[in-house]
Amino acid sequence: MKYTTFHWLLPLLCSTVVTACSKNANLPDAPATETKNGIVTGLVTDAKNLPVKGANITIEHTVWHSSYLLAASDNAGKYEVQLPDDPAGDWTAKAQFTKTAYGQTYKFDLEPDNTGAFSKASGTIRNFKWKLSGQRPGGTGYYGAHVDLYMFGADVDMTKIKLLFTPYPGETNLIDGTVATVFERPVEDVAGTFMAKDIPIGKYTVKAVYNGKTLLLNNRHLDDNNQEAKMVIFGKNSYLGETEYNIEFYVTE
Repeated sequence: MKYTTFHWLLPLLCSTVVTACSKNANLPDAPATETKNGIVTGLVTDAKNLPVKGANITIEHTVWHSSYLLAASDNAGKYEVQLPDDPAGDWTAKAQFTKTAYGQTYKFDLEPDNTGAFSKASGTIRNFKWKLSGQRPGGTGYYGAHVDLYMFGADVDMTKIKLLFTPYPGETNLIDGTVATVFERPVEDVAGTFMAKDIPIGKYTVKAVYNGKTLLLNNRHLDDNNQEAKMVIFGKNSYLGETEYNIEFYVTE
């Protein structure tokens, strides 16, 4: 259980941030290999191993509530944080990155190369990767978005539907700059909601195929026309976590 720190600790904790510098901001540096006592350092990169500038790093105490330090990755994707003497104990690190695209603003959790706690005595190297898909550490969901389907005027086994995603015309890349491709996702029953999971955020056209037949889709929040192919721009519909995104369709025959 976390406890709140004394007020005199907070200015010390929230102001102890050191920004690292790079010799060449155009090229990614190799991750550090040696820890420094009292220092948290690391490198933030994307799927192409290029540096990510402006990722927000949070170093948080494992016991004392609201005891944290903040930093941001520089042009070379590097950051460095000096841990304080007080409070003693262990810390954890997490990183997020915000990106605007398709008329939406998205916040991403970045994947750490290690989720363990660390102390000032040891220091640590904690690198982060911007991923658009894949399972999160500890099996706590996925980095990708999801499509939710609701039956409306159809009599089909929803779990036998497959969604076919095609890059939207003119959108050759995903939000992180990697090449968009055609792919398929099965629809699963997740606690009573039918969804296709772990979809990298981009702009797509989607079709729902059932036993060789293309079903009709209708955006649940636009109440538009039933069509075989619908545009996908992920946003926030229903109750979602801070870094979770989806789109919802009615499906009919």
